[in-house]
Amino acid sequence: MLHSLTGEIIPEMNAKGLRRAKSKPLSARLWKLYYSIAKRTLLPLVRFLQFCGLKYRFVNFHSARVGHLALEPDCFIKEGRLGLRPPVKEIWVAPQDRVANKHLLRYWESYLRVWKSPWAKLLLPVAENESLGRSYVMVLNETAQYPRIQSAWGDRPPLLKLTRDDDERGRAMLAKLGVPEGAWFVCVHNREAGFAPYDDHIQTFRNADIRSYFPAMQMIVDRGGWCIRMGDKSVSPLPPMPQTVDYAVHEAKSDWMDVFLCATCKCFLGSTSGLALVSNVFGGKVAMANQIPLSAVLPCGIHDVGIPKLLWSTRKDRFMTFKEILDSPEGNFRFTHLYEEAGLKIVDNTPDEILELAIELLEIATGTIRYSPEDEELQRRFKALMRPGHYSYGAESRVGRHFLRKHADLLADG
Repeated sequence: MLHSLTGEIIPEMNAKGLRRAKSKPLSARLWKLYYSIAKRTLLPLVRFLQFCGLKYRFVNFHSARVGHLALEPDCFIKEGRLGLRPPVKEIWVAPQDRVANKHLLRYWESYLRVWKSPWAKLLLPVAENESLGRSYVMVLNETAQYPRIQSAWGDRPPLLKLTRDDDERGRAMLAKLGVPEGAWFVCVHNREAGFAPYDDHIQTFRNADIRSYFPAMQMIVDRGGWCIRMGDKSVSPLPPMPQTVDYAVHEAKSDWMDVFLCATCKCFLGSTSGLALVSNVFGGKVAMANQIPLSAVLPCGIHDVGIPKLLWSTRKDRFMTFKEILDSPEGNFRFTHLYEEAGLKIVDNTPDEILELAIELLEIATGTIRYSPEDEELQRRFKALMRPGHYSYGAESRVGRHFLRKHADLLADG
């Protein structure tokens, strides 16, 4: 989800089909007025104080969404430690009412000074002016900076490590959920409508059916693992399934348990949604199904793997080739109405494709992954289609091997 620095929908989202005219409450109008005044007065004052010797800089990340709360500070800290940006003494302005997971925020306090007071909101016009997180993740029709930073970081240890207290109480909660001591588990997450009702109408292209994950989940169980279904309480409840915990709708769901599960799972099988990034910043291995747009198919971690949704052209009566998509604006489309207006039908990944992706993920997580010369050639041909301006251009992660074998014909010129 892309927002302006004031928290409002960015101009690109105010096009035809995106407006939902509603009267703003008085508090929102007053905040907008304050923000405008503070940008003209408070920001110049802080800039003057910095010029006079104030050693601190106020910064802000898009902490209202958990994926951004995970990846943006991760990139910022790594960028500093790698010497890729000038060193600064920063204060992260993070009002508590704008934080998606307060427990995850506590982990970042080991690296950054964080001001969480409700009064912190008054400094947002200064902090948000830095736009730090936007280049890492929140870009439109541009290449995000996370591939460059994660590639430079390489196989160094992750910044975050679960505390002993969180590990102990998390293990105790797993036992209460029925997971045997010592059992390994995979977090499974699929994006559905309901998490953010105010923008569901422009984000439907990212959703998929959790039932398409069932064969992959059964495979995990057949191999001795457990499945922990992640998400928020608006998701469709799962039917009874062996060695599967529908944690998303369980009373045990909490901020700290979300962090524990993402940090300790054997691997994370996700979708076009940010929760998997919590696993990434703790060093977890991740696979992402149903990635869209195509330019965003390559996930965050250098050892991660993703597969995209396909696009069926109703005008050409066939699937679009990967080259056709990436050579056109369709490769970066971020809103449902854009696909509709272009005559494109979005085709979700099949259960078989997700199953094969999960098999590849387990092999990555166990260090048994092997790629054939054919796999490497298909990978090379796909990445050769990506160029600067594509969202995940330059990422070291991969497109799923089975998916590329199955759709090798779509690597041909359109």
